[in-house]
Amino acid sequence: QSEEFNKYGQKKDNIKLYVRRVFITDDFQDMMPNYLSFVRGVVDSDDLPLNVSRETLQQHKLLKVIKKKLVRKTLDMIKKIDEDKYAEFWKEYSTNIKLGVIEDTANRTRLAKLLRFISSQDGQLTSLTDYVGRMKDKQEHIFYMAGGSKEEVEKSPFVERLLKKGYEVLYLTEAVDEYAISALPEFDGKKFQNVAKEGFSIDGDTEAAKARKTELTERFEPLLKWLGEEALKDHILRAEVSERLTSSPCALITSKFGWTANMQRIIQSQTHSKTQDMQRDYYLNQKKTMEVNPRHPLVKELLRRVEDNPADTTAKDMALMLYNTATLRSGYMLKDTVNFAEHIELMMRQTLGVSADEEVEEEPDLPEEDPEAEDEGEEEEEEAE
Repeated sequence: QSEEFNKYGQKKDNIKLYVRRVFITDDFQDMMPNYLSFVRGVVDSDDLPLNVSRETLQQHKLLKVIKKKLVRKTLDMIKKIDEDKYAEFWKEYSTNIKLGVIEDTANRTRLAKLLRFISSQDGQLTSLTDYVGRMKDKQEHIFYMAGGSKEEVEKSPFVERLLKKGYEVLYLTEAVDEYAISALPEFDGKKFQNVAKEGFSIDGDTEAAKARKTELTERFEPLLKWLGEEALKDHILRAEVSERLTSSPCALITSKFGWTANMQRIIQSQTHSKTQDMQRDYYLNQKKTMEVNPRHPLVKELLRRVEDNPADTTAKDMALMLYNTATLRSGYMLKDTVNFAEHIELMMRQTLGVSADEEVEEEPDLPEEDPEAEDEGEEEEEEAE
């Protein structure tokens, strides 16, 4: 399969064309789209002319119809594979189908029905049709979370409250998954929602939910303002009360059209990407929104300290530490790893009772040997021999 993608986009002679049982050619361009390059087959037509050159035949209007029918026929064949055998097909050709969703706009809806992703419900592969069938009442979005592995996305702070509330989340663990879903505007009337991005509400827009959000925002206003305008003004876009966190104190949320941590990792790992790319740098350096968990004891203590004294240096240090841990917890890379390591070391000193001013012990110099003594030693060895 890896060999297949090394040659992706190259011409392959997989479809043989016959006219009235007479072999014409297997040297056709674009008889099948790139993503269906694994399909082998024979086409026999009674309507194509026999007495014209292959070049003329390439332009024949009937060929366009044949190409269209071939793709539809192939997708119908895949659709009819039994569910118990589909996992085997998906294991081998899932990337092809996902690339098809990205490339083939005409058949995008058909291809979307063939997609399978790991579900938070049972950890098994599920189709989008089955997911929509299991959706809660008044659930408007298909929730998904992209990451490097199932274990990573399961432990992500972004899915904490969704899972607690009984919502099903799709886990996208392949590099091409997020691109494929981004190409799908919706499925069966339901829009897709990346849970690592802003733009959705778990509690909905009921009067009770609005009242609770307003009350929390007002109560934490001093902390939110202090974080966004003072303590972390160089690091975050703004601070907000979170609806998606349960056990984590805070998380970094990207904008609707920004890059998630998973997308950043994919872009940065591409060997052909330039270091001085304005568009890439813009997305990589985009400030994120910091969402804080109003029920977490660390956040409540930080609010108390800020209300008592906004200039509290300990509060500022802890705010920066919260930001750094939120960056890592949300899957992003730290820009200043040295500062983070020094911060951790200082906390370790305080925990172990080691003074912050106590310096590292000087390394003693090794005594230098006398060159004359070395020469004498060598002479004695030679005489002994």
